Amino acid sequence: MGALFLGGAAIALMANSSKAAVPFYYLIASLLFTGATAWWSYRNPPVLRGELRPYLYTAGAVALGLLLGGFTGILHGCVPWLALGGGVLAYGVLERVRVIVTAGATACVTALLGMIITAAVWGGALQGLTAAAFVMAALRLHLMRYGRRPPAQTVDLDSLIHF
Repeated sequence: MGALFLGGAAIALMANSSKAAVPFYYLIASLLFTGATAWWSYRNPPVLRGELRPYLYTAGAVALGLLLGGFTGILHGCVPWLALGGGVLAYGVLERVRVIVTAGATACVTALLGMIITAAVWGGALQGLTAAAFVMAALRLHLMRYGRRPPAQTVDLDSLIHF
C-alpha cells in the first residue's frame, strides 16, 4: 500500500493538474494491487475473525468507491484514496488491530485534506504521508509477529583492547 501511495504522489506531481490525486491511477493501481493481494492470500490464507460477510461488504464498498471515484474524478480525485483508507480502517476494525486502524484513519484524514487542498504539491505531500503511515504500520506488524532480532554476536570489548 505504501508503494501504491508513493506512486500516486509521483503521478499527481507529474500530471501538473489542479487535483490533489489522479483518480484513474488509483483505479488501475488498485486493481493490480488487488490481483497481487488475491494471489498472495490464496497462497497464505488470512486469519479471519468471525463471519466472511463483513469482509465481503467491505471489499464491495471499496470496489464501489474505487469505480465511482476512478471514473468520475469528483472531489479533486480523492474519492479512491478515501475508499482505500476506509477499507483499510474497516479491515482493521474487523481484525481488531489498532495499527491497521491507525493507518486507515491516517489515509482517510489525508484524503479529506486532499479534497480541500487543490494544489498537486500538497496532494503529493499528503500521499507521501499516507505512504509513510502504511510503511510504519507494516514495520510494526512485522515486529509484532516476529519480534526484534537478537544481536548477531556479542563482542567482548576487553579482547579488542588487549592483543
